Amino acid sequence: MHPQVDIRKIRDRYFNYSVSTGSADERHVREGLRSVAECLHDAATALSHHFSVAVLSYEGRRLGTYRIASMEHDTLALVDALRAKLNADHNTA
Repeated sequence: MHPQVDIRKIRDRYFNYSVSTGSADERHVREGLRSVAECLHDAATALSHHFSVAVLSYEGRRLGTYRIASMEHDTLALVDALRAKLNADHNTA
């Protein structure tokens, strides 16, 4: 079972994310981060001692399973890849 990280944009430069495992209702929530990159890095820092991968979603849209090391150390490249995936999904919808 992999943790699930969902990032949500509240307004410009204000993002929240939550981490959950399985179907549990318990979630770790962090609010008020300035960017998607900051959310990814913060979540990776918390998860890296216990997990190697996480399922990422944005606004509830599942984007796939990614290595936590990439979330923590290659954050900007991962943000670019996720943005491209969201744009591609949007253009095919």
